[in-house]
Amino acid sequence: MTSSTSNVALDGSGNLLITPRRDASGRWTSGRIETTRTDFQPPSGGKLRVQARIQMPNVTGAAAKGYWPAFWMLGSPFRGNYQNWPGVGELDIMENVQGLNTDWSTMHCGTNPGGPCNETSGIGNSTSCAGTTCQAGFHTYSMEWDRSTSPEEIRFYLDGVNFHTVKANQVDATTWANATNHGYFVILNVAMGGGFPGAFGGGPDGGTEPNHPMTVDYVQVLQSSGGGGGGTTPPPSGNRDAYSAIQAESYDSQSGVVPESTTDSGGGQDLGSLANGDWALYKGVKFGSTAAKQFYARVASGAAAGVSGLVEVRLDSRSNARSAASRWPTPAAGSRGAPSRRTSPG
Repeated sequence: MTSSTSNVALDGSGNLLITPRRDASGRWTSGRIETTRTDFQPPSGGKLRVQARIQMPNVTGAAAKGYWPAFWMLGSPFRGNYQNWPGVGELDIMENVQGLNTDWSTMHCGTNPGGPCNETSGIGNSTSCAGTTCQAGFHTYSMEWDRSTSPEEIRFYLDGVNFHTVKANQVDATTWANATNHGYFVILNVAMGGGFPGAFGGGPDGGTEPNHPMTVDYVQVLQSSGGGGGGTTPPPSGNRDAYSAIQAESYDSQSGVVPESTTDSGGGQDLGSLANGDWALYKGVKFGSTAAKQFYARVASGAAAGVSGLVEVRLDSRSNARSAASRWPTPAAGSRGAPSRRTSPG
């Protein structure tokens, strides 16, 4: 890791780039950035959500050998000691190796090797990025640490979908307390080689391509005092990928809509209190050079049985004509709509 701006820099469009480089002698450098704060934890009875919108290095196959991008957190006692891992806790919100279309999330704790948290593997799970691969587009990676539940639990999400949960009662009380009775700091980095890529074929070699950055749109830390969807501040707007999930509450402007805690799968927020003529505007949606043929959305209705509504999508301006293919009938009363897809005319 270096302090060079060739490894860690802004791209001029609001994104952070962490870029591995290889010099003429074959030596690799990359970057790591951490928060100075080390006190991120939920209040008693509340929640903490740590979330980022990231495009992994856009490289796959043999050219990605050794790549290890990560978005993660370490317990504050690690700073200044460096010998107390994994007991002080580590929360891996996103890890990826070898350009695979896979997101790993893990909690590390206890003792190494083995111990109550199965180190060095930890307590983890993985899932795949949908719509676009983790490398080809932006996706949202989140961790929610919840002290409002009993037992306390830590949940991991990809694009708002909870795919891994670690509960306090999965380990003994001392192990959980040692890992969670303090704050954490946040880390973003791209390593080249190491134990994790080593388990999937090895570190970088002559066929590995340098100069593929991990691109970070935003990182946010939200806190709530209890109940609800884990925060009241919507994610930052702009620089959105049309082929990845766009969170409804991340609008740039609106009329008539109200963000609210959702009871749907994955938690978070939705837009409620919708009536005829209400709208939300999302700027900076990037479609790339290929025309989009489909819209994909999740809608639900609280209207009386037999009553339906329409959700319309208009491009560039609210005054533009709607596309009939962009209109969704709302589901039956009281239901939570399954994702509905419509193909627009060619």
